Order: sequence, then C-alpha cells, then structure tokens
Amino acid sequence: MVRFLYYFIPIFFIGTAFAESHDPKETSDYPAHSGKIISDSISTLSQNEQEGSSKSSLYVQFNTSGLFSSLNDWKIQLHLSDGTHPSSNCMVFGAEGGWVMNKYFQIGIGYEFFFTTKVSTIETPGDQVNSTFFYGSLRASTVLESIPELYFFGGMDIGSITATEVIDNYFYSGRNFNRIGTTSAYRLMIGAQYYLIDNWSIMAGTGYLFSKANKVTVDGQTWPNFSLDLSGFTLRFGVNYHFPL
Repeated sequence: MVRFLYYFIPIFFIGTAFAESHDPKETSDYPAHSGKIISDSISTLSQNEQEGSSKSSLYVQFNTSGLFSSLNDWKIQLHLSDGTHPSSNCMVFGAEGGWVMNKYFQIGIGYEFFFTTKVSTIETPGDQVNSTFFYGSLRASTVLESIPELYFFGGMDIGSITATEVIDNYFYSGRNFNRIGTTSAYRLMIGAQYYLIDNWSIMAGTGYLFSKANKVTVDGQTWPNFSLDLSGFTLRFGVNYHFPL
C-alpha cells in the first residue's frame, strides 16, 4: 500500500497541476506548491513506516509470579497438626533487563527469588524452601495489526536454580540446618505484552518451569533419597520501562 502511494501521489498532483495550468493566476505558484506537498507526503509516509517497523529499546522489568511447584519429597516428609501435608506453592519476585532488538525479538538476563510459606509441623516448628534463579531469556513476538500496541510472545528462560530448605529445631532436638540443591533449569513461556504511553509496557504470561535438584547436601554431605523439585506451572505479571534506541 505504501509503495502504491509513492507512485500515485506524484501522478495525482502532476495531473491536477496540468488541469489547472489554464488559470494564469495560479500557473506561476502551483508547481512549487505541488512539489512541496509531494515532498511532505512522501516524508510523512516514510516516517510512519519507519516508526511502525521499529521498536528497539533497552528495558527494565519488575515482575511477580505464582509457581505451583512439585516439591514432592519436601511435602511428604512434613505433617501438619491435622495430618495433611503443607502446600508447595511458591511466591516469586524478580527483575529482568535486556534489549528489545525489534518488534519480533528480545533478549535479556534476570534474577528471581522463590519462597514457600514457612510452616510449623510435627517434625519441626519452622520449615521453608527458598530458591534463587539466575537466567538468560530469549523471546519471539508477533503483533496484531488491528492493535499495534499489543504483542503476543513465546519464549524460553535458561539458567541455574539454587534451592535451600531451611529447617529449625529438627524433631525438636535443637538442631538447625539447611538442605541445599543446585541444578540447571529452563522455563517455557507464552503471554501478551501491551505498550502504554511514556515508554511503559505491561505483560502477563504463563508457562512451565523444569527444575529438579536431585543432589541435595547438608554441610557438604549428600542427603540420600531426597530431591528439591521446583518444577511446575507458573503465572507471571510484569511492568517494563523502555529506554528507546
């Protein structure tokens, strides 16, 4: 459509100028005026096309998530006063920064902190799992032509998770210790991002985290038959600020 207008606009104005060339009052002024209109029109089209095809920026994101993690070995070892097991759901807070290369791709690095609710059980008056996730991110997007501010994306985060179970007064023996496991992890995500005014955007997405630390240690010694499995579905919300390039 834009290419068609590049050809059509000059033809239109040249034809109009020729049709009105019989008016002696306008003959001397019209060609210059017509040329300015043509130049301004082409410049505007080029500018609009350029703005529509460029979304390059540096961004900073602050996000929060809910992670429905597995943590099977952690749950089954603990019993609440009613005989049930504690919830393994985690709250997640994080930050991410990176480069929006164009309206199709972006790359970034991020950090997130996970934690379960601290529980008091028959085995211990205090037990909680805390985790940190350092990752790199790659995202591919597509835009709706009818809503150019709205993007749909799919992406992958790859990194390393360290999970720590913090145990207080184990079996009321006065012993406090941590069980620690580190593993590689990756997360698949899909979602949507909406660009607001003044370089702000918001995003929402869902996905699945793959992360299971099979080797868990206490004071450098492996704890047998125990894992910290954070794998599970996640719901994520974030706010971004963009520094245009």
